Amino acid sequence: MTEPLFQNRSVLVGLLLGVLGLTRIWAMAATGVAALPHTLAALTVLIPAVLFGVFLRRIWPAAAGLVLVVIIELSLR
Repeated sequence: MTEPLFQNRSVLVGLLLGVLGLTRIWAMAATGVAALPHTLAALTVLIPAVLFGVFLRRIWPAAAGLVLVVIIELSLR
């Protein structure tokens, strides 16, 4: 029997990485570093990656999404 979704540590860490990514995106948008297309691109990468990680019950998709958000942020500087 599998354990419930929110008792799985990988799912919780993946969701926390997603929240960290959303915080970075919000900070980029609030400070004016990123324009709307950059913000939407980052959201387009992050949200499906986190959801895919929850579906797989693994950390790596959310971590990869966060890395791509950081790469988008660094490309704007």
